[in-house]
Amino acid sequence: MEFLVGLVPIVVFLILLTFLKKSAMFSAYASLVVAIILNFVMPGWRMPIQGVFASIIEGFATAWMPIGFVVFAALFAYDLSVKTGKIETIKSMLGSISTDKRAQALILAWGFGGFIEGIAGYGTAVAIPAAIMVSLGFTPLSAALICLIANSTPTAFGTVGLPVTTMISNFKLNAGETAFYTSLLLLVLTCIIPFILVIMANKEIDGGKNAAFGRGILPVVIASIIGYLTQPFIAKAMGAELPTILSSLFAMILMIVATKIFIKEDESAKSNKGQAITGKDAFMAWVPYILMIILIIGTSPVVEAVHKALEPTTTHFNFALGHEATWFKDKGDPSVIFKWILAPAAPLFVATVIAGFIQGVKPKVMAETLKETILSKLPSVVVIMGIVALSVVMKHSGMIESIAKGFAATGKFFPVISPFLGTIGTFVTGSDLASNLLFGGVQVNIAGSNEALKALYIAAGTGGATGGKMISPQNIAIAASTVGLMGKEGDMLKFTVKYSIAYAAVLGILTFIGAGMLH
Repeated sequence: MEFLVGLVPIVVFLILLTFLKKSAMFSAYASLVVAIILNFVMPGWRMPIQGVFASIIEGFATAWMPIGFVVFAALFAYDLSVKTGKIETIKSMLGSISTDKRAQALILAWGFGGFIEGIAGYGTAVAIPAAIMVSLGFTPLSAALICLIANSTPTAFGTVGLPVTTMISNFKLNAGETAFYTSLLLLVLTCIIPFILVIMANKEIDGGKNAAFGRGILPVVIASIIGYLTQPFIAKAMGAELPTILSSLFAMILMIVATKIFIKEDESAKSNKGQAITGKDAFMAWVPYILMIILIIGTSPVVEAVHKALEPTTTHFNFALGHEATWFKDKGDPSVIFKWILAPAAPLFVATVIAGFIQGVKPKVMAETLKETILSKLPSVVVIMGIVALSVVMKHSGMIESIAKGFAATGKFFPVISPFLGTIGTFVTGSDLASNLLFGGVQVNIAGSNEALKALYIAAGTGGATGGKMISPQNIAIAASTVGLMGKEGDMLKFTVKYSIAYAAVLGILTFIGAGMLH
């Protein structure tokens, strides 16, 4: 009984958002109210009112640190590059590499799209590559679909690893282990997706009459795979912040080199590539991202001396004020960790500001851009606040534990189900992070006291959530609006849904094997 009632707030959220077409903000806070009411109705839960208030405040605080600050810092960097026009330099550089549409799809959608996902996320990794591809001659539908398929595995560590780092922080998981398992689960799919992208892009060349993998494209595909195969090593050594950023950058460089060596330019297909971009212009365009990587690595555990020196800037606050034993049914730790400097937000913000001065941007312009970024994304953070508060109330009241017990009844088959929970979560919310916030507690509770299994199930949920990006109405809407295909979202969903289901099924099999090894 408690299992079914515990699902009610989540089901309400899904129905309001998907079927009744209510806003994400209304859906999140309405579901939060439902969870609070159920807390007092069900005898097995019933946190006191102090516990409810403490849970909500804890949820709001978690939504701001690190999630909200990272979102603002990441998108501030992107918005500033748009305002200064530097993003156009980057677009021009990438668009002029080759006239072969297969190579263009790999470099733009898979490589550059992955890099933008790692830095900013929130639809930018679909919108920017798709716009460039249309300008290079791709049909709008093809460009949108290619970018939707490509915007999958990179999202696990998108926005400087937020989907994974948030779970690590919320559930006190081993950072390296959780990031490593996530990258391992996605490794098979990372090797498959480039082949799918090439097949899709080949249809843009003479109607797909020629063999998709001829004319020198295979070395480019292999180069992309080699680049992304570095992800598990990066995850193991550095945690969840940098796997997508560094591996996609490495893959992009290798693909560009392979393209120049193995793909012969079709002289008749060459378009006017415009004026050559100087080394100085290229450096000025990329300097924010260069500094971000330097500062994130420089403050990470990899540089132990700096990391230890900055550790005192991290603070903890117990929102139950020491009363968790009597206020919370789960008696869980209600402390929120505030990493004022060691969280990615600080390196991202500092890198953007320093780069702005290097580029000659006036402080007034930077301040105005930051203000515009905050105002435009504040509603998104308020939605995240509601979702996080919902998950915390459900956790501390014991609802998550009740749901976990119900799913645990599936026994050894839960690992197969685990990724599909993530897929459903992203389909509804449009966010890998939001999906993890909804179902992360369930995954951890089912794992019990097995720390490695907790990391695996969080990895499985995160992996499944990345597949949900292909079918997320929000992501599809971004793709459609970018290439001028509003009204065609249904057709796009019909195309991507089969890939999303197969994607989650592969992850389910891999999780099942992994869980058997860890039990």
